[in-house]
Amino acid sequence: MDNKKNIIVGTAGHIDHGKTTLIKAITGRNTDRLKEEQSRGISIELGFTHFDLNDDLRVGIIDVPGHEKFIKNMLSGVCGMDIIILVVAADEGIMAQTKEHLDILNLIGIKNGIIALTKCDLVDKDWIELVKLDISDEVKGTFLEDARIIEISSTEKTGIDILKNEIIRIVDTLPEKDLNSNPRLYVDRSFSITGFGTVVTGTLISGTLKIDDELLIYPENKLTKVRNLQVHDSNVNAAFAGQRVAINLANVKKEDVPKGSVLVPNNTFTESSIIDIKLKTVNLPFAITNRTRFHLYIGSNEVLCRAILLEDEELESNKEYIIQLRLEEPIISKRNDKFILRLFSPLYTIGGGYIIDSNATKKKRYNSNDIDKIKQLDNCSFKEYIYHYIDRFSNNFYSEKNYYSLFSDSSENITNLINDLISEKEVISFGNGPDRLIISKNFMNNLINKITLFIEEFHKKFPKRIGVSKETLKSKFFDTLNGKIKNEFINYLISDKFNVSDEYVSLLDFKVSLDDLDYKRIESIKNTFNSDKFSIINFEDFKIDISIEHFKELILYLISNKEVIKLDSGYMLKINYDLAVNMIKEFIVNNGSISVSDARDLLNSNRKSTMELLEFLDKEKITLRKDNERILVK
Repeated sequence: MDNKKNIIVGTAGHIDHGKTTLIKAITGRNTDRLKEEQSRGISIELGFTHFDLNDDLRVGIIDVPGHEKFIKNMLSGVCGMDIIILVVAADEGIMAQTKEHLDILNLIGIKNGIIALTKCDLVDKDWIELVKLDISDEVKGTFLEDARIIEISSTEKTGIDILKNEIIRIVDTLPEKDLNSNPRLYVDRSFSITGFGTVVTGTLISGTLKIDDELLIYPENKLTKVRNLQVHDSNVNAAFAGQRVAINLANVKKEDVPKGSVLVPNNTFTESSIIDIKLKTVNLPFAITNRTRFHLYIGSNEVLCRAILLEDEELESNKEYIIQLRLEEPIISKRNDKFILRLFSPLYTIGGGYIIDSNATKKKRYNSNDIDKIKQLDNCSFKEYIYHYIDRFSNNFYSEKNYYSLFSDSSENITNLINDLISEKEVISFGNGPDRLIISKNFMNNLINKITLFIEEFHKKFPKRIGVSKETLKSKFFDTLNGKIKNEFINYLISDKFNVSDEYVSLLDFKVSLDDLDYKRIESIKNTFNSDKFSIINFEDFKIDISIEHFKELILYLISNKEVIKLDSGYMLKINYDLAVNMIKEFIVNNGSISVSDARDLLNSNRKSTMELLEFLDKEKITLRKDNERILVK
């Protein structure tokens, strides 16, 4: 790893105000790389270069185009910049595109900047002072309000060292880059090099990228690998957040990675066509109404969308709004990603801001509950944001790894925050590792309430049954879960909320409702069992004047009280079943094994009942069939 600290500095400003010339004066390099750019003297595409300010600091510079027609390219270049140099020519002062660039930079949350007053060699001192006053008035209320204005002549190299020192001063105040989250790079150039194949460039805005890393190209949804990496024209084994990176991609054509594509690890982002945003408007040419069509610029991507005004009839100038964007094609994005909105026609910047919810659901206008939820998300910590999503998706019974792509953050960070929520008892987990089931406390409480109502209705409908079987509850409320987690989950649910008798669940205050006649019928059922102790008996064998449904109620009552056992085709009294098992086991101990005929004679039962009983003992792993004999399972 290069020990130098890496930052990105961008330029902005009106056409022909000297951005490219200024960068050449700082670095000694010309960022205009296209013939058309050099012949016309304007920047059309993004220009890139770098220089070392000192032994510890390497600065990547992005020269963004200033011409109105190329403002889209300017927007793509802003992503990932640490410091902006707003370039204003002393001989012309603040111009229309200067103002639009300033608006855009301010809207997307750029925090640090310097004002470079270029071409000072062309005007006198008094004029310079007037221009500086005009600039100060223009930048009031923006991120450049307290920025230093540095007088520069790029041709005479005056003010360059002061500019460099100001960059160093600001760098010392910058937070550390996010190296631990997932890598993400917006492609701003894609081309082929003979002998190497496809190469893309962009600013790595988060994470760490290494050779041989597998990446997904979005929206093409093609998988590729990092074949080689370059940072500032040098081959490296790894690239880090904040660096300009050139990536040689394996097994893809340049057409597979057009400008605007995003490179991310596979399964780390979830695409969405609906996002909730915080929008700050600029001076609007007219009021903006609900469902107005816009161009959304995010990273190096552009997509058409419509704005749903959740709280207002129309958008006004210089105000903040919470709105929903419904996109005409899906994107991948992340909470707090910055964006710009421009009218569909005429192409006019109306505002910008950041994403609150990158995987939003449709919201209704003027719905206070929906609006409050968005506002809560806007003001919450990342841990609270995670809880919101867990609560939202608990009914899907998501495992932990399902949330990795929803939050677009490192799995380690997400796991740690989920563990915090578990320790705070806001979240409950079942299982282990990334496959563990993650459920919110709120969802769990609601689920318990639903199960309680279900059991309550069951008790009303079947008052003679001791309760609902666990299997019924599993099938009704969480059939999609796998067996092990399903059992762990239901055991947690019923542990102290309900009465549990073997496989049956009832309300804590429930008592089986049997009348005197029912008790007489139960005695009659028991007598029938005892008349042929070791036979398996079904409904047809009982001489009782009741319906089969009523019979089943009484049998289930006896089963739940462990007085009767259910076999494949019928029932036995539990006491008789236990006696038969002991007799068979004793016979095998004394004789080594037992045949069907031996068991039939031993129990004085019919062959059908004996066969079924032995097969049941095999399933219960009490006996093991070996040829035509049974032996004991050791």
